[in-house]
Amino acid sequence: MDARSVDRQFGELLRQHRMRRGATQRQLADLSTISVRAIRDLEAGRASRPRRDTVRLIAEGLRLSGRELTSFEAAALRARGGVEIDLVPDLDAVPPPSALDALVGRGAEVTALLDLLSEGGSRLVAVTGLPGVGKTRLAVEVAGRLHESGSVRVLWDTAGANPAGTAGRLRLLVRSALGRAEDGEGLDPLAALIGDRELLLVLDGHDAGWPDPDRALTLLHRCRRLRLLRTTREPLDIPGERVLALPPLPGEDAVRLLTRLAGQVSPGAAARSADALVELADRLDGLPGALEAAASWLLVHRPEELLELVRADPLGVTADRLPGLRGALAQALAAVGGERAVLDAAGGAWTVPDAARLTGVPPVACAHLVRRLRLLGLVRPVGHDRFRVLNLARAATAALLPVGLPLAGVRDS
Repeated sequence: MDARSVDRQFGELLRQHRMRRGATQRQLADLSTISVRAIRDLEAGRASRPRRDTVRLIAEGLRLSGRELTSFEAAALRARGGVEIDLVPDLDAVPPPSALDALVGRGAEVTALLDLLSEGGSRLVAVTGLPGVGKTRLAVEVAGRLHESGSVRVLWDTAGANPAGTAGRLRLLVRSALGRAEDGEGLDPLAALIGDRELLLVLDGHDAGWPDPDRALTLLHRCRRLRLLRTTREPLDIPGERVLALPPLPGEDAVRLLTRLAGQVSPGAAARSADALVELADRLDGLPGALEAAASWLLVHRPEELLELVRADPLGVTADRLPGLRGALAQALAAVGGERAVLDAAGGAWTVPDAARLTGVPPVACAHLVRRLRLLGLVRPVGHDRFRVLNLARAATAALLPVGLPLAGVRDS
């Protein structure tokens, strides 16, 4: 029997098992994370020497066991000739995204996150915070350092992305593995793919309810050297999860970032507008995304003109570049209960004992309220033990009418 006949035998057996299960080629591709084209080529005998991992993923997608599984694997081993094709995600072919600019500030947060993810540290970490606070940028920095060190493989999955090729197959596998139990079919293939490798899986920008906590814990138990890093609005709140609540940038770093973003302003004009840039950074709470959004207006407004707009309606100025911020603040404000007393009473910089005296809430209970506000991103630390309610949070509660950008303030560019 020639090699072509052996290939056809394996392909026919694959087709028979698929049809017996009532699955289309597309459905089998989704279940096994193998591409439709690859399954079609295998069934037609056009692809030969299927890799062991490929055979295992297809067998798991078909739910083969016992004698069926043995016969299927034996048929795959008999296939010879042609060019071996790589149908499973290659862990080395999906590096983390690269940063496009230098990270301003965040030295302490980078160190803290690296420590959390170090060997012997936590294996389930969430970086939380408001939209625009820099969760993804921090994760990119840390993942890049780990990737460049060569000691840890990094896999990256971004919510809403639809990559092609190997990254797309990996994304499908991750979604299938970590979705709800009734939806997820890929936990076994993903666990087998990771195995005992030293690996960091980054889940960037997913909703607070994803991944399914039980399936995430199962994957971590099965892959003992895997670490899971999530960037999200809120933690999963499951045993063993460590949370890094990312605050906005402190004053000096915020001004430095805004000054860099305002690069289209001449050095002389920037020097003359230094006070305006400082106040802009403060009124926007040092939130990197808000600073970037505001800086885009410097193409048509002087810093002093932009400051007047921010004083009137900071959320309106940032809306085009950071559209999710207003909704995130509204959602966070709707979630507060007793914490609302702290928001309403505290002004300027304050300590937990200050807040307790202002609200009449016992100090221990007040500390829990402030912690909740920190996790929601509505207050920020300003020093060792002092906090401040975000100006943007106060603006979200003020119900200001939108402020238009006056044509009289526009200058030639």
